[in-house]
Amino acid sequence: MLKSLFAAGALIAVSSATMFAGAIATNGTWYQFGFGGVGSSTYLCPFCSTATNPVADKTVDSPWTFSGPATLTVLDLFSSGDRFEVFNWGVSLGLTSAPGRGGGCGDDIGCALNNANYSIGQFILAGGSHSITIKADTSPFGGGAAVLSALAAPVPEPGTIALAGAAIAFLAFRRRSC
Repeated sequence: MLKSLFAAGALIAVSSATMFAGAIATNGTWYQFGFGGVGSSTYLCPFCSTATNPVADKTVDSPWTFSGPATLTVLDLFSSGDRFEVFNWGVSLGLTSAPGRGGGCGDDIGCALNNANYSIGQFILAGGSHSITIKADTSPFGGGAAVLSALAAPVPEPGTIALAGAAIAFLAFRRRSC
């Protein structure tokens, strides 16, 4: 009886810890996360101040998953000075840029995107499925909050592909006739 209560409690704890992890949209929506000191993984941060301009979604936890080609952007917020290492299926994609000090943007995503004191990383991902995790590489304040966004790569329309094919065929014809 005690073993089954323990097993049920463990199952509830595990499922509640992962119930917010999941798929994110690849439409440019920003997702907010929290992090601790150097080497810490990200976590859901429902009690953090909400990032604005635009307002970030605080309901999805890592690993963040999506499919298809996209540009992934990771951006430090609030107090500048943090830097992150970004992973796809556990393989490092690299680090965000070296941060500066004194950003002054607070929770404003638009401001931080245009301020070199905030660390940012943009990672081009090919088609297929992705599972993104992030670890703090530098954290002078012992933690904070940041955001990420995935934007799907545009898929060429059939007319564009046909036009490109026609242009290549024309160039090949011109080359042969010269």
